[in-house]
Amino acid sequence: MPLDILFINPGNQKAIYQDLAREFTAVDPPVWASLLAESIRRKGRSVQIHDMNIDGWDDAIRDRLLAEKPRLIAVLVYGHHPSASTQTMPVVRPLLLDLKAAAPDIPVALGGTHPSALPEQTLAEEAADYIVEGEGLYTLLGLMDHLDGQDDFESIPGLWRRTPAGAARTAPPKPIENLDVELPGYAWDLLPPLQNYRAHNWQCFQYFEQSRTPDFTDVRSPYVSLYTSLNCPHDCDYCCIHTIFGKPGIKTWSMETVAGWIDTLVKVHGVRNIRFADELFMLSRARVTRFCELLEQRGYDLNIWVYVRIDGIFDDLLPRLKQVGVNWVCPGIESGNAEVRADVHKNLRRDVVSTIRAIQDAGIHIIGNYMFGLPHDTLETMQQTLDLALELNCEFANFYAVMAYPGSDLYRRARAAGLVPDRWEAFSQHGYWTQPLPTDHLSAAQVQAFRDDAFQIYFKNPAYRDRIRKLFGQKTCEHLDKMVSIPIKRRLTETGTP
Repeated sequence: MPLDILFINPGNQKAIYQDLAREFTAVDPPVWASLLAESIRRKGRSVQIHDMNIDGWDDAIRDRLLAEKPRLIAVLVYGHHPSASTQTMPVVRPLLLDLKAAAPDIPVALGGTHPSALPEQTLAEEAADYIVEGEGLYTLLGLMDHLDGQDDFESIPGLWRRTPAGAARTAPPKPIENLDVELPGYAWDLLPPLQNYRAHNWQCFQYFEQSRTPDFTDVRSPYVSLYTSLNCPHDCDYCCIHTIFGKPGIKTWSMETVAGWIDTLVKVHGVRNIRFADELFMLSRARVTRFCELLEQRGYDLNIWVYVRIDGIFDDLLPRLKQVGVNWVCPGIESGNAEVRADVHKNLRRDVVSTIRAIQDAGIHIIGNYMFGLPHDTLETMQQTLDLALELNCEFANFYAVMAYPGSDLYRRARAAGLVPDRWEAFSQHGYWTQPLPTDHLSAAQVQAFRDDAFQIYFKNPAYRDRIRKLFGQKTCEHLDKMVSIPIKRRLTETGTP
């Protein structure tokens, strides 16, 4: 019997992260492919998922997958977070060309954050038959109905296709309203064994002394990433999250549903390491309280990390979150200068330092997120950001060079000013072709050089190393030594030109 939909998760960790890919980055399961596959198969359709990050891609793999005679191939372009979609596009192009050369009659639909942000351009540039805009569930179901001869194209929401007159779009995507009913779960069983996925290195620092493998995979795997809510009510200029959902907002699964997923992950797949990929996990006091109640009843040994806003922390719930396994939180601190933050609509209504200390006092570790190269940044304001990072001395830190991700307000500004890079490889934070935005005062090369220097300064800082040794032990310090010794090659700073 022919396969209805073959989902492909494109990826190339080495191209995106250079030598850091070997053991320092996470390897996430394809969350959206898993969500959509589970929902679609519950509609009676046959589905399969191929994850290139785990199972690779070559002629033999392609031929084996095509032997299943898929009626539709859906390539979904996502990443660890919404902005990571664009950096995957260089992998997508040869994949699509290979598929169309081998099986020109099988329709290929391309979806995800980047294609949804630039549907007409993506349709013109890539060898896909369709662009799926938005969440994709009802577009893919409509395409299958069309292949069955039931509906015409105009009845399929959120679809872009080629016509003799150019790209044509149907009605806007149909939003998913009731997540518990319409996206009821994840098709974990269609993925490679979850032991193949690994947590970020820092998420498991507290287990490194127990590890028996040089790269700590025995404590970092198995691992999953999942959502308990979708979208974000805020509208920061640098973020492209609303590309998929159309406008700011939030929609949630019930915590009973989430607890049921965790039951399956623990009891069937042996998972302890979990990332909640929600833009803001700690948004509703009632939901967080209910989550704690349900997990307290279960008593699992979990290692969870979540995203939070500095001004969205419920201090009194922090000890309960720690008790049920939320060991790490990731707040968006972004800049040490309030005016620089305000210019991109990231207004924090709470003191950063006291908030960080409250989280740490509850025994929860922190990955601080910082950005260099926001529009009003100068060398002085970027130094303020680095100084704040050193003062906070979080257990880990992510340093980002600001980029104009498609779908964000910064992208629209950059495009109008002619500042968008001419290759999608430029949107990888750790790639050779990385090209951040220039600021009102600094060149892209200055921003990149500052970011890369800040990374070295932070992780070599004696105060940071002393803290890590006391918290996690010598193995973690040696791991960090190895991490900072790996060279990240940059064309921009090597040559001064993109």
